[in-house]
Amino acid sequence: MVGRMSTAVTANGHALTVASPAVVRSLLDGLAGKRHDAGILGVQAAATWEGPEQFMHNGRSIRVLPCRSTLAVWEALRLRDSSDWLVILTPCDQDDLGAGVMAHFVGNRLRTPDPWEAVRHRFTAERLDPRLYSSGARSREIAAGLLAVLPHDGWTPAPAGVLTRDHALGSVVHNGLRVVDAGVEVDVTAVMAWSARPDATSLLADLRAAAGDALTDEVIDWLAGRCGLAAGPVRTLLAAGKISEIVPLGVLAGLLSAPDVADTRAAGHFQGAFGLGKLTPEVLDAWHADARWLVTHALTDGYGPELASKVLTGASRHVADLGLDELAQVSDMLPAGLQSRLAELARELSSVLPDAATVATAGAGIDEPLVAADLSAAESAFSRIREHVLAEKDASVRAFEAALRLVRWLATDATTPVGSDLALALDQHLTTDSWVDAAVNTAAQGSADSGLADVLGTVLRLVRHRRDRHDVAFAAALAASPEPEQLTVERVLPDVVVPLAQRRPALLLVLDGMSASVANQLVRDAGQLGWVEHAVPGHERRTAALAVLPTLTEFSRCSLLSGMLCHGRDDAERQGFQAVLKGASLKHDVDGGGAPLFHKKDLDTSRPGLTLSPAIHTAVADTEGLPLVAAVLNAVDDALHHTDPAGIDWTLDAVRHLKPLLDAARGAGRIVVLTSDHGHVIERRQGTLRQHSSTYGARARPAVESEPAAGDEVMVSGPRVLTTGNSAILAVDERIRYGPLNAGYHGGGSPAEVVVPVVVLHPGDAPAELGLTSIDGGQPAWWEPTTRPRAHAAGASEPPRGAGSGPRGATRAVSRSDDDAATLFELPGRLPQTTSTPQPRPDGPGEEAAKVAQSVVSSRTFKQQLAIAGRVPVATERITNLLAVLLDAPDRRVPAHNAAATLSVAAPRLRGALHVLKRVLDVEGYVVIRYEEASGDIVLDESLLREQFGVQG
Repeated sequence: MVGRMSTAVTANGHALTVASPAVVRSLLDGLAGKRHDAGILGVQAAATWEGPEQFMHNGRSIRVLPCRSTLAVWEALRLRDSSDWLVILTPCDQDDLGAGVMAHFVGNRLRTPDPWEAVRHRFTAERLDPRLYSSGARSREIAAGLLAVLPHDGWTPAPAGVLTRDHALGSVVHNGLRVVDAGVEVDVTAVMAWSARPDATSLLADLRAAAGDALTDEVIDWLAGRCGLAAGPVRTLLAAGKISEIVPLGVLAGLLSAPDVADTRAAGHFQGAFGLGKLTPEVLDAWHADARWLVTHALTDGYGPELASKVLTGASRHVADLGLDELAQVSDMLPAGLQSRLAELARELSSVLPDAATVATAGAGIDEPLVAADLSAAESAFSRIREHVLAEKDASVRAFEAALRLVRWLATDATTPVGSDLALALDQHLTTDSWVDAAVNTAAQGSADSGLADVLGTVLRLVRHRRDRHDVAFAAALAASPEPEQLTVERVLPDVVVPLAQRRPALLLVLDGMSASVANQLVRDAGQLGWVEHAVPGHERRTAALAVLPTLTEFSRCSLLSGMLCHGRDDAERQGFQAVLKGASLKHDVDGGGAPLFHKKDLDTSRPGLTLSPAIHTAVADTEGLPLVAAVLNAVDDALHHTDPAGIDWTLDAVRHLKPLLDAARGAGRIVVLTSDHGHVIERRQGTLRQHSSTYGARARPAVESEPAAGDEVMVSGPRVLTTGNSAILAVDERIRYGPLNAGYHGGGSPAEVVVPVVVLHPGDAPAELGLTSIDGGQPAWWEPTTRPRAHAAGASEPPRGAGSGPRGATRAVSRSDDDAATLFELPGRLPQTTSTPQPRPDGPGEEAAKVAQSVVSSRTFKQQLAIAGRVPVATERITNLLAVLLDAPDRRVPAHNAAATLSVAAPRLRGALHVLKRVLDVEGYVVIRYEEASGDIVLDESLLREQFGVQG
């Protein structure tokens, strides 16, 4: 084995060692430091050599000859060749060799290869920490291993001249295993993350091949020692070469820690299959907590979703082999657990839905509540889904969240006396049905599980029945209002945008094809960046306009940008826009002449690396010369032809150029008006193609007597119908098309196509002089549950109780501080949180407890413990809170569920959380805080706490 240094030969009663190539090189380096560049080096060691007889080192030629006797030494001296260095390895001592031989050696003496001395030299240390070389018979092998894996640029010098075990082994871990970057402490999270890397197994194998078993085993022990209570299983798996199993098995460990599972065959199989031995619940919980922390954070940042997927796939692979199928169903990490929770929600939804026959014959009663049953069981089922670590990014979860929203809507009374009142029909779509459409688009993404898909399909069919009736009512009201009193798209520019621009520079953004449903999503996302929606002057909530009919771009967009009914393309729009600005006495000439209206070609033409062309950026920034600038964005309309608009998450980033334009407007201090020319409907592969001799696009056709309007169409006429004869038949049912198959369509008379949102955005609240009123996003009440059920992990004996439930009201919830983001205690299952620091009771003892707790976390020892523990995913405020609760409790103990409530974690997650706390509070291994198995209490040793953290009694 390369780098081996072991006792092997005895000469004259003295134990000798086998000199390794690393030791010989180290001896030569020591001589080079004393200006010896060539010569004969005598080494008293076993006459055994495992390296090459001749090699180069630091530019010098080296020859090594083992010589078993004095005669062999003389022969080696006689035959010395031209090598710079001759190294003689002999078991003979100085008396055996005699003065004649000794005179040939450098320094006239024999060197004894002490590998630890060479190690000390390599680390530029003055002395060695005894704990480093106290490994008994393998001590020299460890030293030889450290020399064998010496980096090309040498080891990092030992701090303060003392080479400690942590520094030596940590250096090997940094350089050989690449667990973390230099200067970063190795903690349990680092070990877990490294074990999940694809090269971890080969790196450890390479270390063993280069450094030998002794050093590798020592490194394994050191790495395991960084893992707290999980050290035992981590050490076992590292030693067995099953490195990639550490995190997957840690995920499974959480299924086996409950008392009713610990002694089952499944637990025994888990421990026996991997040689883990008997593991206590505390060890299983700690191991699981560390694995869970890594996976949950990998899903959101840091290590990447690929790592999480790899870990959970590995864990799932073991489920069947280890007989854990039943336990996996209640897991809040494994895919099987998520699937089980989705199935539970599907059953709950199925149990409350009306049968199809009842809905089909409901007639006008379709708007009455269709779901009369209590939805609390379904709400609780979805709350358990949200606890699962995979829920946030799972498409089926999003689909069922949308389905639950739709069921809430079906449970409401949606009766609106629309009749021929277009204002009521428009308002119904803007405030309610556009949100329904958004939920339908999400739910329609479906599930790969046929059983789950059936439930989603049932919900969507019920919703479609009600929405169809609303669409027909809207279309009838539209046909009855040829010259509507409501805001129309051709009046948006002169009546809304120009008056705003006369008070404050404005940017008009026309998102071609944006429906009210898409606008809902975009405005919510803009709010995350500080944009505040304001009502159009004279209104109390979001406003909408009516598109020109048929709802085609050449009619509606040209009319919007020209401020009057007309049709045309880009040039006509630019001329019309310029005429409006000129009529309003607004400056409007950009460089080179023309109106400050930018179309797709203008926006897409920019220098590589720029998000906006200089011309557009300059125009937006010129608030004095150009009080109103406009741009047309085509992302939504393009999606109808090329992608899937229903499958797009409509964020600002999803609309090309939108975010850079908003950023430019913010920088220039412009108000923004976000609107469109028309909306769209989605192709869901449920419709039919109707052939007609003549059409206006995919959703409109000429009004001819031979082809009258069907029940799912509407005939419209009047001055706002810009077709020959000012009349047309428009498709109303979203499943009708008159042309080729596409991802979506527009041109028809459904509210999704006709209703044009008009959104006013200002960066923050608008100044009072603008006369604008900030409004919320208009989210309907059924979008979220009225009261969110308190979440707890499936299989828990009881949900954690809320604030004030403990003895003497000691348990209090805590608030999430800014520093708490993405901590272990933000895992699913958290409780509502209300205060940030422990609140003393007015009768005295509570105040003292809070004072002691605060003294502990303010102490120098506590800060040192935090530094030693490395990445501790727990906020100091929460440690303070739990300490105060414990110090205030009789016998310094509280039930586990009270401690969980204090920490705002689900009861099944408490042991993992406690493991994290112990890394900070149990100084040098002395147990300050513990879980008492017999009583199920969390117990604090107050006297030891005060002693360890220097708090006076």
